[in-house]
Amino acid sequence: MSRFALVVSVCLLISVSLNVYLLWPVPAPTAAERSPEKPDNMETAGKITRPQVSTEPQSAPVLQAESDLPDSPASHIDTVRQWLERGDFARVERFLIDALRANPESAQLLLLEADYILATEPLSVAVSHLFALQELSLFNREQREELASRSAELIESTINALYNAGDWDMLAQFLEPLFQLNSSDQTLTLKLAEAYARQQKFTLMEDVLANLSANNAGARSLRQRFVPKPSGTTEENTESPIATQQEAVTRLALTRYGDQYIAETQILSRPAALLLDTGASSTAISFELYRELRRFNQIQVIGLFDVRTAGGPIRSPLVRIDNMTLGPYRLTDIGVFVMPEAAMQQADGLLGMNVLKQFHFQLDQTTAELLLVPRQE
Repeated sequence: MSRFALVVSVCLLISVSLNVYLLWPVPAPTAAERSPEKPDNMETAGKITRPQVSTEPQSAPVLQAESDLPDSPASHIDTVRQWLERGDFARVERFLIDALRANPESAQLLLLEADYILATEPLSVAVSHLFALQELSLFNREQREELASRSAELIESTINALYNAGDWDMLAQFLEPLFQLNSSDQTLTLKLAEAYARQQKFTLMEDVLANLSANNAGARSLRQRFVPKPSGTTEENTESPIATQQEAVTRLALTRYGDQYIAETQILSRPAALLLDTGASSTAISFELYRELRRFNQIQVIGLFDVRTAGGPIRSPLVRIDNMTLGPYRLTDIGVFVMPEAAMQQADGLLGMNVLKQFHFQLDQTTAELLLVPRQE
């Protein structure tokens, strides 16, 4: 073989070997050999990470509501009750909305809602709500009896407080919706009729008494005590002329404020300047004064009422004041509304008719004095 033929043979062998190497299939890399920082499927990677971003905010309220349901630890309900006691009503409301949406037939949550309504709605609305709960089948017999007992206790304590305070307008406001729910209750009927009678609303009194038998002893007694005699005289004459009274007249100096007058009183031994207001059925104090009184005294909160004021209706708590002093006279068991500070700018509160009607009184504008003679019961 010539040298040329040998060179050509070697070149052909190298060429064949090179082609075989280049054309031979390369095995795919194993999973362990792939780079963990570069997933080969971006769609799959997106499916894994997307829920962590998008669903967390949406699921937060649901998780919160579920954790506070009755079958969770009782401490959750206890915590919400602490919010209620602190007056954090907005927070309680949010919790109840979420929790009752998740479990609307939870007896424990419905009882908590009843306490929330009692703290934020007029007292008559709260008691009516307790009546409605007694009709629900989800409560067992013992729970319904407890609800009935609680309703009766609230009604009795409120009637007694308003009756003792002589606040007949508020007593009627409290009893009217309850009477509509249970007009067969003789106690409610007679108390509402008396509240009307003491305000000389005899037509309303008779409308209420019509639900009782014609010979009912309580109804007969009310008519004898309050219905005007044929001569037209009545037992309820709030501003009888002072000159006709036999008792000594007390002259209480007032402070003139424009065309209004301020009386110096003491409420639970704390001085209080009250604006004389014969148009107000009830006495009222500012929240600031109430806060000071509560620091050193136990004050019973009767409940919330809707009160008509010169600036429009407001919702105000009615509290029971053990004692207050007007001049030389000491008065006990007074119903007093607690008003927002904005409503009480000129004085510490209003001196209303539930206090003034305990006297024959007269305003002497010439001397800026309030003339008082105690009524004889």
